[in-house]
Formats: sequence, C-alpha cells, structure tokens
Amino acid sequence: MEKTTSQIHIKKIPFYIRFTIVAACLVFTILIMREASSLLIPLFAGLLLAILLLPLVKVLENIPIHRGIASLLAVLSFVIAFGMINYFLASEIARFVKELPNLNTKIQAEFISIEQWITAKFNIDNAQQTDYLSSSYKEIVNGITGMARKIVFSFGKMVIWTLLVCIFAFFILFYRRLIVRFLIKLVEKDYPDEMPLIITENKIMIMNFIVGLLVKFAILLVLNSSVLILLGIKYALLLALITSLLSIIPYIGFFVALGLALLVTYANSNGAGALTVGIALLAIHLVDGIILLPRIVGSRMKMSPFITFIAVIAGDIVWGIPGMLLFIPLVAMLKIIFENIPSLAAWGILFGEETKTRKT
Repeated sequence: MEKTTSQIHIKKIPFYIRFTIVAACLVFTILIMREASSLLIPLFAGLLLAILLLPLVKVLENIPIHRGIASLLAVLSFVIAFGMINYFLASEIARFVKELPNLNTKIQAEFISIEQWITAKFNIDNAQQTDYLSSSYKEIVNGITGMARKIVFSFGKMVIWTLLVCIFAFFILFYRRLIVRFLIKLVEKDYPDEMPLIITENKIMIMNFIVGLLVKFAILLVLNSSVLILLGIKYALLLALITSLLSIIPYIGFFVALGLALLVTYANSNGAGALTVGIALLAIHLVDGIILLPRIVGSRMKMSPFITFIAVIAGDIVWGIPGMLLFIPLVAMLKIIFENIPSLAAWGILFGEETKTRKT
C-alpha cells in the first residue's frame, strides 16, 4: 500500500514535537470534557442507550412503523422499565429511612460500650472521654448527613440526566443514518475504507458490552438476593439490588456497596450479622471477579485490565461517578479506532489484551 502525502509529512516532524502536540491536544480535550460534562455525559449515555435499543427499533420499523414512532416506542419501553426499578428503590429506601433512628441508637450504644471499656482498661476520666467521643460522634453524624444530602442531590440530578439521555437516544435513533453519512463523509479523503468498519465494530462492541453488563447484573442480583434472603437479612432485596447495581462499576463500586450493606445490616441486626453479610458478599464478589467479569464482560471488550482500571480512575476525575462506568466503553471505542488506523496502531496494541508471543 502506497503511503499518502500526509503520512510522509507526519514522519518528517520530529518525535518530540509530535508528542508535545498530542499531549497538548489531550489536555485540551480533557478540559473540554470536564467543562462540558453536563452535555457530554447524557449525550454519550444516550448513544449507548440508542445502540442498545437499535435492534428493537429495527424490528418495529420492519412491521412497518414510521422511524420516529418506532424510536419513540423503544425509548418509552426503557423509561417504563427504568421507572419500575426506581419505584421499587424509592419505596424500599423510604421504608429504610424510617428506621434510621435505630442506627443512631446503635452508634450511641457502641460509644457507651467503648467509653466503659476505656475506663476499665486505662482508668481515664469519663468527662474527658465524653468530650472526645461527643465530638467524634458529631463528626460521624455530620458525615452521614452530608452523605445523605449528596445521595438525594445525586438522585435528583440522575432524574434530569435520565430525561436528557432518553431525548438524546431518541434523536440519535431517528437521525442515525444521517449521523453515519456525516462521519463517513468527514474522513473519506484520509480513511475512506476504515470508517465504515470502525462504526460497525464500535456498534457491535457497545452492544456486547451493554448485554454483558445486563447479564452480569442479573446473575449478581439472583446470587445476592438469594444469599441475603437465606441469611434472613432485613431489606435483602434492596441491598441485593443496590449491591448488584454498584458492582457494575469495576474495582470501586463493590466496596461502596459493601460498606452500605454492612451499615444497613448492623443497624437492623448486630455485629455478627453484619460480618456474615460482609463475608457472603465478598465471596460473591470473588465469583464475579474470577468468573463473571472476565468471561461475560471482559471477553466482549478485549481490553487490557490495566487500561480498564485507568479508564475507571480517569472517568472519576473527568466526569465523576458516571464517568467511572462511561469511560470503559469510551476507551474501548478509542481502542477500535486505534486498531483500524495504521498511524495509531501502537496505541491499539497498548489498549488491547496481551497476546502470547514466542520468547526470543
């Protein structure tokens, strides 16, 4: 294959200049992504949702139904399913909030036990302990209150983002052919054959990724709910649903869910019950990490675990909690682009899985 004039000119530029240009563009892109997160997060999530609903839209169009109506019906089906899950979560959380005083009583009892133990063991004045423990208790309560406020704010923000995601998904489904033609026309001079392949591979990858996440979520939900119900834990379905949802976020989500599960169980049971729940959820997490994640999700992404971990951390830095999940398919899309463009093939190797090569 003959080299294009642009490729020849690029090779004449010294490496350190090319590296500086790439680094500057990367920093500039990250700044734009952070500042425009309110637009880009629901837009990218809408793209993922549109690709997930695309098979349903095609089925409806083949009936035949007008493309706009088919797109609207597909989005409405997602809204109904999402609303049912939210209704269950809201009702269960409302029941749990009513019992928050139990948690307050438990914490106070624990502080009294600690105070008595310190008095018996070290002969420290009760007044000094009371002052110290009271200040510590206030800090804990303030921390819990602040966290609750953040959660409530996040739920409100999530409702607004969900509405935007559905709107973007509808327009992407409706104008999908126009968008594809635009992308192909945009790079037809430099990559006339690569762009259709990149679009097709990205669509398949995203579909496989979302389906893999849904399958993993369903399996985790069955395992978590079964174990918690068998252990007789209160709010078993709520804890199982939250744990399964948060476990979708690799590496970090599970430990947040574990802390919440231990707190809820302790508030309604005792230390032994909380410890049992922790051990059971850790065992399920090991099954997820060893079997479910690599075989159901990882095999569909074909991306290095190291790069996946970096994507999660970078997503948190740039887009916060939504970015921890959205950056995984975003980086996987970049990987496909890199693999199909010769000048970026080295980055495709870095982002991909390690292949077995003969030792030299």
